[in-house]
Amino acid sequence: MEDKMINGNDFSSTGLVQNAFDLNTMLPKESVIDVAVPIKGLLLKESVVVCDASENSVEAHTSNISHFCTGSYNYPMFLKLGRADQTLACRLSDIVVYSGKLVMSDFHMMEQAWINRECERVQPKEPIFVSILLGGQKFRANLFDLSLTGMCVLVDKKKIKAKAGLKNKRMTVLTQLPCSQSIMKIRGNVVQVHPISDNLLRIGMNIAIPKKDTQIVEHYLAERKREILDELFLNFMQLLNYREMKDQYF
Repeated sequence: MEDKMINGNDFSSTGLVQNAFDLNTMLPKESVIDVAVPIKGLLLKESVVVCDASENSVEAHTSNISHFCTGSYNYPMFLKLGRADQTLACRLSDIVVYSGKLVMSDFHMMEQAWINRECERVQPKEPIFVSILLGGQKFRANLFDLSLTGMCVLVDKKKIKAKAGLKNKRMTVLTQLPCSQSIMKIRGNVVQVHPISDNLLRIGMNIAIPKKDTQIVEHYLAERKREILDELFLNFMQLLNYREMKDQYF
């Protein structure tokens, strides 16, 4: 996959360092901070201006509040700290859409440095099933996310015979995207293997998309990104309308 620090899907304790630090020192008032918002595979990058910092939370302002309207409470985000490429993980605990303000809390230092993605990645809107060829095995899996250079699939643990030696193995994925009638044959190398439940493995691969299928994948990525951004804007409008309706009673 393109990066190992931010997967855009969960917010587990992996890669977090529970160090004590002073938010007022790390995020001084009026400082401009780069923020990454993971949303359905995408990693949206915005800048925020710090308004105030306390022991446990930071209030900031942004000119593009819609990209923070995820529709979920306590949503994960990542903050890049200066030139050292240090990264703070935190949660978006509150948002005020009409003034462009947001409140961040639950800060943790990441072990890994900030890594910029080579390509944009998206998660499917509806389930996309794929066929996996691994050695002499063939089994079904679920496409978790996709970019031009990487792919994640969810696999039933019972389907894989040799889980311990899976990393660096060559795999072939047969899949058909919603925007196409043709079946693509994508080869890749396994770079990540993570159990995400008692029954499922999430397998990340570096992939090489055949030249004839590149345009299909590019079209799918662009359309899916548009859908995700449209969902965020719809959330923004609903929050804004809620505020306007609430004000009518005062």
